[in-house]
Amino acid sequence: MHETLSEIERRVFGVLLEKSLAQPGAYPLTLNAVVLACNQKSNRAPVMHLDEDRVWETLDALRQRGLVSRILAGDGGRVDRFRHEIHERFGWSKPQRAVMAELLLRGPQTVGELRSRCARMFPFENAASVVAVLESLSESTPPVVAMLPRAAGQAVDRYTHLFYPEGEQPVVAEAEAGSAGPDAEQDTRPDAGDLHQLRAEVSRLRETVGEMQQRLNAIEHRWSQGAAPPGQEAE
Repeated sequence: MHETLSEIERRVFGVLLEKSLAQPGAYPLTLNAVVLACNQKSNRAPVMHLDEDRVWETLDALRQRGLVSRILAGDGGRVDRFRHEIHERFGWSKPQRAVMAELLLRGPQTVGELRSRCARMFPFENAASVVAVLESLSESTPPVVAMLPRAAGQAVDRYTHLFYPEGEQPVVAEAEAGSAGPDAEQDTRPDAGDLHQLRAEVSRLRETVGEMQQRLNAIEHRWSQGAAPPGQEAE
């Protein structure tokens, strides 16, 4: 069965993912730290105003589902702390956790936005590395990420997590599906073939550039040995 998370559960769970990567020295988090992180105004959409009771109830609900663990105050500790159990539940790598944290905390985003915003948690070398992570998450069983159909006038694809409960999917996806006719259903679905075709074209271009570079190196080598440049051998 596919896991679903309410809006507040997504915020709390995303906070634990984020802080475990961005501030490992302060992780696991106390209840107060979780509340402050949930309500912070930066890196959040929408901004929330949750109290301790609501966050406590949410942490407890996530704990009962095996997504969060509560660490009781013990030797030298004064308060209980909380941590996510992502590795045990999903086995996500660090790059995957960074991407999922961003999607949970801010909703659908482009590859460029994810690369920039994930930098505080995991520095992606380039956009292609972000795409590779998104592909891995979309091909998991069950998939936890999907590419949204483009809205009118939108030039860049956006990606969303799939932890929304029924009826809470991003408006863009619902609007596209609702406005399409019965014969256009296929057109509203993310086309993974386009991405694979683009990567294949990039690979072919790299091969072509490599061959041209080899030829250029060979010509430069001939010149360095005293050979006349092409077209000037028989003057």
